[in-house]
Amino acid sequence: MGGWPGARRLLRPAWLLSHLAIAALLVATVNLGFWQLRRLDERRAYNALVEERAGAQPASLGDLLPGADPGGLAYRTAEVSGVFDVDSEVFVVNRTQAGLPGVHVVTLLVGDSGAVAVDRGFVPRPVYVAGDAGAWAPPDGEVVVVGRVRSADTSRGGNGAEVERVDAADLSARWGVVLPSVYVESGSGAGAGTIPFGIPAPALDEGSHLGYAVQWFVFFVIGLVGYPLVLVRLAREEPEADDG
Repeated sequence: MGGWPGARRLLRPAWLLSHLAIAALLVATVNLGFWQLRRLDERRAYNALVEERAGAQPASLGDLLPGADPGGLAYRTAEVSGVFDVDSEVFVVNRTQAGLPGVHVVTLLVGDSGAVAVDRGFVPRPVYVAGDAGAWAPPDGEVVVVGRVRSADTSRGGNGAEVERVDAADLSARWGVVLPSVYVESGSGAGAGTIPFGIPAPALDEGSHLGYAVQWFVFFVIGLVGYPLVLVRLAREEPEADDG
């Protein structure tokens, strides 16, 4: 060990704690890398599921619902018909579209096959704040809406007609009807004019998971290679250099 005069100091308690800390960091970084890869696989599976359901032949929501798992209908293209009840309307707040803040206007649609909530689209905040309901009024009379089926969520409350999300139980109580646990999201807008704007289909990109995974694996390699090199350099130094 004549070429390693400083090796003993690397066995001191402080250095042993350092070794354990680095080992823990290496284990953490490699696990974070694999976690991001699992997230990537989940995202790809989600994208494939959305594409498959969106590509299915459009069908009447009334035909799809009986005996079906509502969650299994999400992102299916469905058709609903009926008359909009403008007195039964809520606004999902804190929404953005094309960089603009605004709300989604959700209106009750009543037809022969029952009642359903329809997210008619996006209303920019300046238009919504102006308070002219005619700007986003639905068409009169019988309409046919073709849109994406979405699973209703659970709301954490709201302020009057303003809600955080579409909650079928909450809307059923508000409007005095029995709603299914899904709603229809219009991709082309469902208004008398250009507002509300239709809601774009969900983005099917893979996100940043692969990039994050690569970063974590790079950190792992840096630690795995760099730390031993530092230890070798210190071990070859004279102990006096460390004491000084």
